Amino acid sequence: MKTEVKEARKSEVKEERKREVKEAVKKHSLLQIAPTIAEIFSIPLKTDAKSLEEVLNFVHKSGIGGNFRVILLVIDSLDWQFFKDFASSLRRMHALASSGLLFKCETVSEHTTPAIASILTGLRPESHGILTENDVGKSGVDSILEILDAHGIKTAAVLEEKGAKPLKGKISFVFPVRDREDILDYDEEVKEKTLLALKKASMIFAHFRAIDRFAHRSLDMREAARFTDENVGEIVNAVAADAAKGVETLFFLCGDHRTHGGMRRGEGGSGSGEREDSVPLIFRIFA
Repeated sequence: MKTEVKEARKSEVKEERKREVKEAVKKHSLLQIAPTIAEIFSIPLKTDAKSLEEVLNFVHKSGIGGNFRVILLVIDSLDWQFFKDFASSLRRMHALASSGLLFKCETVSEHTTPAIASILTGLRPESHGILTENDVGKSGVDSILEILDAHGIKTAAVLEEKGAKPLKGKISFVFPVRDREDILDYDEEVKEKTLLALKKASMIFAHFRAIDRFAHRSLDMREAARFTDENVGEIVNAVAADAAKGVETLFFLCGDHRTHGGMRRGEGGSGSGEREDSVPLIFRIFA
C-alpha cells in the first residue's frame, strides 16, 4: 500500500513538473513585440526573442491583406496590477482586450528609456546599451522603426522631443512632443499627433506618460487612468472608422514597467506593497 502511495506521489510530482515547464514556456515578454512586428512585415530582425505565435496565428486566420498598418501604443507605468485595480477607469482598454488577445508580459527594466528601447529592438538593456536619455541614438542598434523604414515601410514615432531627436532622418515621420508640467496637456498632444500619424505611416509608435507622472507625484490615479483611457479610445475610434473604409490595423498596446510612486490605490482595493514585474500587452485587429 505504501509503495502504491509512493508511486502515485511520484507520478503527481512528475505531472506537476510537466505543468511547470509548460507554464514557463507560455510566459511572455515585452521582448517579443519587435520580432512579432518584424515577422508581420516579413522583415528580418536580429534578436534571440521569439515572436508571439498567438498573434501571428491570429493574423493568419484573419486573412489580413496588403493594405494594413501597425500601431504600437506604450503606456508608461501601466503594470498588470494597475490594469486590474483600475479596470472601471480603463474601460476602453479592457474592451480592447476582451475583443482581442491579452498577454501578461515580463518587463526588462524598471526605467522607461531602457524598457522602451527593449520593446522596440527585442533586445535586453545590456545588449542594446540604451540605459539613459544620453544613450539614445548612440548605441548603434536600430529599432524596429528604423529597420522597417530602411526596407521602404514608412514609420512614425510620437514621443518626447529628446527621444525623438535622434530619429530624425532615420524614419519617415517624427512627431516630437515638448515636455511640460501639465502632463495631461502633453498626452493630449501625443494623441493628436498619433491621429495625424495614422494618415501617413504604415507603422506608428506613440508613448503616453500621464499615469507615470501621476504615480511619481502621488496624484489622483483614477484621473490619470480615465484620461489615458479616453485618449486610447479616440485612437481606437479612428482606427475602427478607417477599417470601415478598408484600411486594416493591427493594434498593439502595452505598459513598459511596474507602476512607480507611493499611491497606487485602485477602485477594487489597495495596490500598495510589492508589485510583480509584469505588464499587460493587448493585441486587436481592426478590419
